[in-house]
Amino acid sequence: MKTRLILNIFTLLFSLECLAGNNEKDSYFFSKVDYQQGLSNSAVLCLFQDKAGLMWFGTYDGVNCYDSKGMEIFRSDFSADQTLSNNIIHSIQQADSSCLWITTHLGVNRFSQNARQIVGSYDFSGDYYLYSNAKGNTWVVSHDGIYYYNTHHGKFVHLKELPTEMEVVQRRSFVADDGVLWFFPSNTGSLQQFSLDSFEQDTFTNKVTTTLTDFHAKPIDDVFYQNGIFVFIDRDRDLFVYDISRKSKIYIRNISSLMEKYGDIMGIVPFYEDIIIGFRTNGLVRLSASEKYEAEIVDRNIRIYDIYRDVRQGILWIASDGQGAIMYSKKYSIATNLMLSHLSPNLSRQVRSVMTDKYGGLWFGTKGDGLLHIPHYSDGMDPAKTVVYAPTGKQNISSYIKWDKEFHVYKLKRSRYMDGFWIGSGNPGLFYYSFQDGVLHQVEDDSEDPAIEIHDIYEENDSVLYVVTAGVGFRKIILDKSGGTIKVKNQKRYHFFCEQREVAMFYPMLAEGDSILWLGSREKGLVKFDKKTEEYQLISLKEILHKSVDDILSLHRAKDGCMYVGTTSGLVCISFQGKKINASYIGREQGLLNDMIHGVLEDENGFLWLGTNRGLIKYNPKNGSSHAYYYSAGVQIGEFSDDAYYCCPYTGHLFFGGIDGLLFLDKVVAVAPEYHPDILLRKLSIGRSQVNLKDYYVDGDKALQFKGAGVSFTLSFVVPDFLSGNDIEYSYMLEGYDKDWTSFSSMNEASYTGLPGGDYLFKVRYKNDVFDTEYRCFSLFLSMFFLLGIVR
Repeated sequence: MKTRLILNIFTLLFSLECLAGNNEKDSYFFSKVDYQQGLSNSAVLCLFQDKAGLMWFGTYDGVNCYDSKGMEIFRSDFSADQTLSNNIIHSIQQADSSCLWITTHLGVNRFSQNARQIVGSYDFSGDYYLYSNAKGNTWVVSHDGIYYYNTHHGKFVHLKELPTEMEVVQRRSFVADDGVLWFFPSNTGSLQQFSLDSFEQDTFTNKVTTTLTDFHAKPIDDVFYQNGIFVFIDRDRDLFVYDISRKSKIYIRNISSLMEKYGDIMGIVPFYEDIIIGFRTNGLVRLSASEKYEAEIVDRNIRIYDIYRDVRQGILWIASDGQGAIMYSKKYSIATNLMLSHLSPNLSRQVRSVMTDKYGGLWFGTKGDGLLHIPHYSDGMDPAKTVVYAPTGKQNISSYIKWDKEFHVYKLKRSRYMDGFWIGSGNPGLFYYSFQDGVLHQVEDDSEDPAIEIHDIYEENDSVLYVVTAGVGFRKIILDKSGGTIKVKNQKRYHFFCEQREVAMFYPMLAEGDSILWLGSREKGLVKFDKKTEEYQLISLKEILHKSVDDILSLHRAKDGCMYVGTTSGLVCISFQGKKINASYIGREQGLLNDMIHGVLEDENGFLWLGTNRGLIKYNPKNGSSHAYYYSAGVQIGEFSDDAYYCCPYTGHLFFGGIDGLLFLDKVVAVAPEYHPDILLRKLSIGRSQVNLKDYYVDGDKALQFKGAGVSFTLSFVVPDFLSGNDIEYSYMLEGYDKDWTSFSSMNEASYTGLPGGDYLFKVRYKNDVFDTEYRCFSLFLSMFFLLGIVR
């Protein structure tokens, strides 16, 4: 009961930062911010995140500001008065008025984020530590007493009425959200609190209130505070978590053995349901809540100076000695990947067909390596249980040796009338698999013109199949199942003509109602075939849309009644009004990353998923938005294959096969964590020179002003998203000059040359998914003097 209570409290405490997922080790990932992103030094001593979401890294060689796209570096210039006192940075904290406190090796600097320069420098005798909260309420604890920062006068005020000779220990104090300084005297369990009437008084007669309370039964040795919650270690090395707002103290466990084994602790933070401890020389250790806070190694190979929890995106930032700033976070993955290389190094042929069975098994066909079966695929890929089939026999995949003759499997189709499934292959063409005997059987066909290169199958009844082929046309096959075998009793080939030329190459086939079959040709568009009357209609999408979209690879009938046609040159949406056919086109011009659409499936949210030559694309039919997952968000396959798209009737999983394996998505499909920060204006260049934005701000930093018309300039903007920043796409428009928004892309800057005088409004918007058209926007007003007013 006690363990359950602790777990429930932690769920409540950290619900704002919890994302979907489990707590297993493989659900987390590490990534680095180092010299490749422009970090000035690989030794990061401290970390801080400002109100806008930007990350600040204090290094052994200057301050670095990281916005997820680029790095801005600030270093000391000893010939100037407005630069850092020293390049060795010990701490970065919030100050008032959009400023930061930067504690260097040679004093404290007040840094203006707007002006991008130092606007004040301070020093204190002996050892001292500066503490502040998110409002910029600031205290300094030093050997000669306590100071606070008076924002009205811009000075530190020494509280002389308080006792001097304070004990200066870094991890013994912090400033709470209400501006109160919490101080834990050594060798006691007491808490001493200091509070002010105001940090803004125009006189220096500020009233200071001090209180001393018994906080803990044993002396407190270390305190680690962030965002209203602190973790402390007492003299017996018992670890506790304290929530200030709830005044609740939770015992975690004794960590004496861990401290003896791993040494000095540089930081402790609650992280999701667990507790993460950063040891100076022994990396990260997790205390797992689900295992009664048993310790488990996260990574021993990191030398740590500081750890910091980003509550916006659920990231643990690590300041390392030599590896830069390290991000540790839960994986955001939309898909489960099943890679061929995990099964056998001898599997090299792309996946061309997919099917699941009622027993929980996964079947997929390849273009040459045969048919593979993974029983209970939801439990993972186990080579010891995976079997590969070919007409000549079967092998266990762990000892697989390539067949003497390739076996191409293009279609797997569950049978409604027997305990097995149909298989459309290359040559010979038609097979079936029986679950009763576990054997692959060839359908005997003694005709002179057998059906080969079968790419789709429709089962009419227990003895009639319709098949489409790549080269020998469309067939109706009547089967004979007597005598314990399945044979082709007779078959009929249908001939379709366009301009006296037979259309004979087909890949997809889609059944509609009781009588209609839609056939996707690789040459002349769609064929609408009526099984009852055996009449057909040839529909050229090229003639309707005047685009090269008659080479069809995939078909899907959506819930909204539209038919989506995947072609080698884009996606076509067909709607029906009686006998009238309306068609619209979606391709690169409409934002698709790639327009070769191998497969089309629909999830339960009504979004379409497209398997392409460059990743998996999610498309929203309601607003025309698309988003590509190309080796991102857990998608490990970059190029998908013809025929290899499938929706499981049992689970609703969406499957796509490709050159390296296959993946599946849940029917609801995981969505990105909802994090929508504002767009930030980051840089301004006039001509070819980057300039200080502060020098061009007017009207209380609400506008930018240039003198004269015909100025050439570049504006850089960014969304500080450290998990999916690479997936964010921007679009911009200069009203009064541009006719429309630019296409969404990863480009995060806009350039204009010789812009004539006049009135303009520059707008930027972004998206990182396909849900809404209510984009976050950033606007700048431009006049004759290039007055840019910021409107959010």
